[in-house]
Amino acid sequence: MGPKDVTPDDLVEGIAFKIEHDASNPNIVYLSSLMDSRYTPLWNHPQGRSQKQKITLKIAFPGTYEVKFGVETRGGIVYGNPVTFTIDDFYAEFVSDELWTLLSGGVGNAKTWYLDLDADGVSRYFIGPLYFYGTDDSWETVTNGVTLPEGSDSWNWNPDWPGNSWLMDAADFGSMTFDLRDGANVVVEHKTIPSRGIERGTYMLDVDDHTLRMTDASPLHDINRDGVVIDWGDIKIMSLTENTLQLAVLRDPELSGEGACLLVYNFISKEYYDNWTPGEQEEPV
Repeated sequence: MGPKDVTPDDLVEGIAFKIEHDASNPNIVYLSSLMDSRYTPLWNHPQGRSQKQKITLKIAFPGTYEVKFGVETRGGIVYGNPVTFTIDDFYAEFVSDELWTLLSGGVGNAKTWYLDLDADGVSRYFIGPLYFYGTDDSWETVTNGVTLPEGSDSWNWNPDWPGNSWLMDAADFGSMTFDLRDGANVVVEHKTIPSRGIERGTYMLDVDDHTLRMTDASPLHDINRDGVVIDWGDIKIMSLTENTLQLAVLRDPELSGEGACLLVYNFISKEYYDNWTPGEQEEPV
């Protein structure tokens, strides 16, 4: 199979890739590329995107999940048809990590988040609702403070909203609620984007890579940038605490007419919002 000869019909399970359940724990699923080293694997899976040869998924909730496998060739990118696999039982240990609890409140609970800019132009924790980072930035650089090698696309611009109010209009943007009630569910009310309205979907966390996959829903964001992101469900978690959350999506250069970068939206929990007092703003991340 030459580098230019790959077609979607070639990229089928059992020939181009395989999906296997762990023998001792069927909630662990292995995705493996069977293509040779000439081809870069391209995975769209329940926990995000990856170009790794082998991926380990840890899925807590029963359901049917979709995987789409592709390759990058000299002739371009080719994807096969999506395939599915099934998880039969709930496995609580996979949602016991602190990240699940910080995001959703834990199993049986729900937690609501607001974009950190209200209709009066007030940001309660961060200095603004939107920061900009390089495409190689992640939890490692933002939360752990890791410096990437020279040549990496790692930088940031954290504009204060009062001095850069052109970024977006002050508004009641709505709310975003994650829960762990009979599944990992998310409801997003986009009050400033009528075409989205109320979105009800599901989500998956990869606690090792600090990524978030939202399906049938998108994180709260401004209408100005609604059309500059190809996949709003493909998200990096840049930081997450009890009261604060930073989610990054990739700005597409062709859609935006600007360079590729991470749009990092800053959120605060409903509890922090409700209990905040002016003059008590903490040092921003």
